[in-house]
Amino acid sequence: KQRFFAFSAILLLCACHQDDGPPQALVPPSRATVAADPRIDSLRAEIRTLAGRAPYIVIDRSRNLLSLRQPHAILLASSCATGSGKLLFGAKKNQTWHFQTPRRVFSVTKKVKDPIWKKPLWAFVEKNEQAPVLPWEFNRLDGTTLGSFALELEDSYAIHGTLYPNLLGRSITHGCVRLNDEDLAAAYAHAEIGTQVYVF
Repeated sequence: KQRFFAFSAILLLCACHQDDGPPQALVPPSRATVAADPRIDSLRAEIRTLAGRAPYIVIDRSRNLLSLRQPHAILLASSCATGSGKLLFGAKKNQTWHFQTPRRVFSVTKKVKDPIWKKPLWAFVEKNEQAPVLPWEFNRLDGTTLGSFALELEDSYAIHGTLYPNLLGRSITHGCVRLNDEDLAAAYAHAEIGTQVYVF
């Protein structure tokens, strides 16, 4: 219940602070703002109670923006790439992949330096190539695509680097979230095992 409430509260606060420019640091609302909508102040207080001072990550899929936050502060605001939403169909029955970044609450389960991508079946189907039989075969392992760091999340999702930084800001991935090298290093440095990741 706490995770659900925090997720809902953060989404509302993010919506209240969207504009056409980069995100700005969260500051206590003015008296006029509180008078106009007192829910904002109570939501901030509840988030502080639930999260303490621990940083958390918010991913806005509609604008392809990732922010690393603490109560009253945005530590990092970065353009990212998220799932394309495309479908891929394999040759066999029930072989279907949906490349989306789901709207949900994740948590960081593992921090990895120099991650090696173990290519799943869909990576070969997409290129019309024969998939290797053994999981450790050379052409299944890729040590460059994910960048220098990865924050692994549940269900095989991750926040990692990209070979194509010029494509950040678009919905083009297979479901993972991509960042440029500098912002990825910053997110990796601040995140810990258990850091909450709110995707909306």
